[in-house]
Amino acid sequence: MKRWILWGLIIGCLFLVVPAGADGQTPDAGGQEKAVVTVTTKLVPDVGLERGGKSPAVEIFIDGKPTGFTAPHTFVLNPGQRYELRGKARGYTDDFREISFAPGEHNFQLSLRLNSFSFILYVFPALLWGALLTLGLTVVAVFNGIIIGTLVGIGRVIKSKVVNLIAGFYTDFIRGTPLLVQIFMFHFGLPPLLGLLTGTDAVYVPAIISAIVTLSINSGAYVAEIVRAGIQSIDRGQMEAARSLGLTYRQALRHVILPQAFKRVIPPLGNEFIAMLKDSSLVSVIAMEELVRTGQLLQGRFYRSTEIWLAVAIIFLCMTLPFTRLVAMLERRMKTGD
Repeated sequence: MKRWILWGLIIGCLFLVVPAGADGQTPDAGGQEKAVVTVTTKLVPDVGLERGGKSPAVEIFIDGKPTGFTAPHTFVLNPGQRYELRGKARGYTDDFREISFAPGEHNFQLSLRLNSFSFILYVFPALLWGALLTLGLTVVAVFNGIIIGTLVGIGRVIKSKVVNLIAGFYTDFIRGTPLLVQIFMFHFGLPPLLGLLTGTDAVYVPAIISAIVTLSINSGAYVAEIVRAGIQSIDRGQMEAARSLGLTYRQALRHVILPQAFKRVIPPLGNEFIAMLKDSSLVSVIAMEELVRTGQLLQGRFYRSTEIWLAVAIIFLCMTLPFTRLVAMLERRMKTGD
């Protein structure tokens, strides 16, 4: 009798330990296998990890009701039944799917993207670095352009046919060709030409050098016309009065005409700065990582064109608006002074 009792206990223990499911899954009370679903999430981008912290917590909702759990978490669901699985995280757009599961184990991933406002704040620091390069290029180009343009502008009005011809050809050529073509000519066309002169295949020209030189030359042509117009706006009687006092033509130009002309060309020079600030975006075609090029790289990484180009436009507006107001204020003061 004791032997039969011992065998009965052993067989009972085996039934308790070994599951009755054919694939190793524990059946429910009715003998039907459950769907064991492990829900994970992917954050694009994961701001917390990128900043050296923890990923934001993603709350999991099933059929619109909070489960009280955050991802990753495993749920036991009824197979064949359709569920709405939703993930919510602060600063991210909800991701939800309607799906049903077969019996067995499943891995299910929800992908959450930053909402538009959070994404603009996320890319803003990178765009600001590009904006600093854009502003630096503009300042250097306009500064060089003022020097070039002043010399060329004076060359347009002095009594020398050769100088007039050279200065006129320079301004007509630069102002008559697109800035984009000039950038291509200098960055891609000049190295082979320098290679021929030096006996090599080609001479490498850094993109920063090409950008500064091309923008400076382009700005110089427009500044030259501004300076020429400013000089010619001064009444001829000023020159005649200076010459009658014994000053030479150069002395009269330097001490009498130019000081009055520069007073009048300051507002147009401000407009030239604003125009160059926007035109500098063209150097993105030679891989200069200024504001526009930075926007292109971010777009290629995240594929979110609307938010990225909106942020680029806002930064350009923030840079040009103060200069626009400054130029308007200078124009009012010049009119009052006259």
